[in-house]
Amino acid sequence: MKIDSFWHGNFWTGNPQKPQARTLAVHRGRIVAVDDVDGLRPSDEYDLGEDIVIPGLHDAHHHTTAVGEQLAMIDLRYPNVTTLDGLYQAIRERASKLPVDAWVKAGGYDQNRLGGHPTAEGLDQAGGGRPILVEHVSHHMVAASTRAFEIAGYPRRENFPDIDGGRVIRDEHGLPAGLLQENAGGPIRLAAAKVSKEESLEHLRLASEQSVAYGLTSLTEPGIVIGGALGINAPILDAYQTAVESGVLKPRMTIMPFHHVLHELDLNSEGLQTLDMGVRTGFGDDRLRLGPVKIISDGSLIGRSAAVHDCFCAEPDNRGVMVVDPADLSALVPAYDRAGWSVAIHAIGDRAIDHSLDAIERARRDNASTRRHRIEHFAIATQEQVDRAARLEVVPVPQGVFISEFGDGILESLGNQRAAGTYRMRSLLDAGITVPGSTDAPVSDANPFVCLRDLVIRKTSSGSDFGPQERVAVSEAVSAYTHGSAYAVGQESECGTLELGKLADFVRLSDDIFQVESERIGDIEATATVIGGSLAFNTDDVTTRRSTVTKGQ
Repeated sequence: MKIDSFWHGNFWTGNPQKPQARTLAVHRGRIVAVDDVDGLRPSDEYDLGEDIVIPGLHDAHHHTTAVGEQLAMIDLRYPNVTTLDGLYQAIRERASKLPVDAWVKAGGYDQNRLGGHPTAEGLDQAGGGRPILVEHVSHHMVAASTRAFEIAGYPRRENFPDIDGGRVIRDEHGLPAGLLQENAGGPIRLAAAKVSKEESLEHLRLASEQSVAYGLTSLTEPGIVIGGALGINAPILDAYQTAVESGVLKPRMTIMPFHHVLHELDLNSEGLQTLDMGVRTGFGDDRLRLGPVKIISDGSLIGRSAAVHDCFCAEPDNRGVMVVDPADLSALVPAYDRAGWSVAIHAIGDRAIDHSLDAIERARRDNASTRRHRIEHFAIATQEQVDRAARLEVVPVPQGVFISEFGDGILESLGNQRAAGTYRMRSLLDAGITVPGSTDAPVSDANPFVCLRDLVIRKTSSGSDFGPQERVAVSEAVSAYTHGSAYAVGQESECGTLELGKLADFVRLSDDIFQVESERIGDIEATATVIGGSLAFNTDDVTTRRSTVTKGQ
C-alpha cells in the first residue's frame, strides 16, 4: 500500500499500551501504523535522529490574537521594563517614530515589579499627547492617556462613568487617573481595537510562528468576538478562517466565543442561547473548530481584582470583583448547556469558583447534563472545591507558569497559607481529574517548557517554594500538555498521544525531558514541529524526498 511518509525517530507516544516507538507511518495527516509498517510503501521518509520526540504540545488557554498583538506592540514585560520611568521611556521612544495621531499600544507591565501603575498624565507626557493604551500583564486592566479617553468620547477625561463589573481609579478631582479595571476598560479598548483584517492576519501570523517554534501544534483561544485585546473585531472568525486557508495559521485551533455574542433566535420557541443557525460547541474541523462558550466571572489575581472570600493582604476592604452577577451566572450556564454548548468560566478567586461550581451543578441537575464544562484558572481553590470539581466532572485549567512569573507577588497578596492552595496540580490529579497544560499567553510567555518546569519544581522567580506539595512528575506534566489539553476540548480521540488513527502531530526536543535535571526543563527547545505529517518548524534545511531531518548545529 502506498502512503505519504514514514517518520523514524525516538518517539515517546504517551500511550501506556505502547509507550515507545521507532517509526510512524503517516497518510493524509494521520498515523496509519506505529512500528508495524510491513507492506507500506512511503513516498517520503524522514529521520528525526535519536533526540526524543513527544506528541504535539497543546496550550489549553492561549489568547492567540492577543499574543500576536503583544508581539506587534511595545513589550513591557519584566525584565524588558523594570521601573515605571522605564515604561514611560519605552512609550516615548515608540511614540517618537509614529504620526501625532497614531495609537501607541503597549502591554505586559506588572505594577508589582514597577512600583505602581502608569497614569494618564504620565502617558500624556511620554506620548506627546497621542492616544495610548497600555495593557496590564493580566489583561484585566488598562491604563490610558487623555487623548485615548477623548477618542472614546470623554474629552479631558470628564464625565467618564462608573461601569458595572469594573472599577475606575480616580484622582483627587474625581477624574479617571488612567487606570481602568475589568469592564471599565471597555470603552477605551473598543476605541483602540479598530484594526483591519490585514492587521488581524498579521497578528495571527506572528502568534503562529512563535507557537510552532515552541512546539505547540494545537491551541485553544479562550475568548473571541469582543472588542479589545481579548478578541479584536467582530469579523475575527473570518480572519481565523482566512489565516487557516492561506497557511498563515499553522497550529490547530479551538476557539471560544464570549458569551455576550450568544442570543436567542427569533424563531426559536425554546429560547435557547446560540449563535445564528444554531452553531454550537464542536462545529468545525480538525483545523478550526468552536469550543466552549467563555464567561469571565471575576477579575485577576495579579491585579488583586479576583473575587475572594477573604480580603487580599494589606487591603482589608478588597474582596475583588464579580464581573458577572452570581444569579446571572447561575442562569446562563444551564441555558448554554441546554443549547448544546460546553461552558468555560473564568474564575480565579475562591468566591468566584464557588459561584461557578454552583452554576455548573445547576446545569447538571436541571438538564441531566454530561457536557464537559471547564473552569479557567481555578486559582485560589480549597480542597473542598477540588473534590466538588471532581464530583461534577469539571475540567480545571490552571497555569503552572504563573508560579515563576507571578508567584512572589501572589505570596505577598495572599500569604503562604492561602497561596499553598493556588494553581493546584497534584491534588487535582489525585482527585481523578484530567488536567490540561496552559500559559494564558500573553499574560505569561507561551513557552510550554517553562510551564512544564514550573509544574514539576514549583519555585518562584526568587527561588521560594510555592505549594511544593502540588508538585507532579515530569511524565504527568507532559501528559497534561498533550493528552490533558486535548481532553479539555473533547479532542482526546484525535490528538494528544501518538496512536493509530490519530493526527500526526509531534515535536522533537533538544534534550530528553524525562532525563534532564528538572530545573533545566525550561531550557529545552523544540527543534522540529510536525503538524499533520508536515513540517511546520525545523531548525535545519529539509528536502522533500527521502529526506533526513537532523538536529540543528
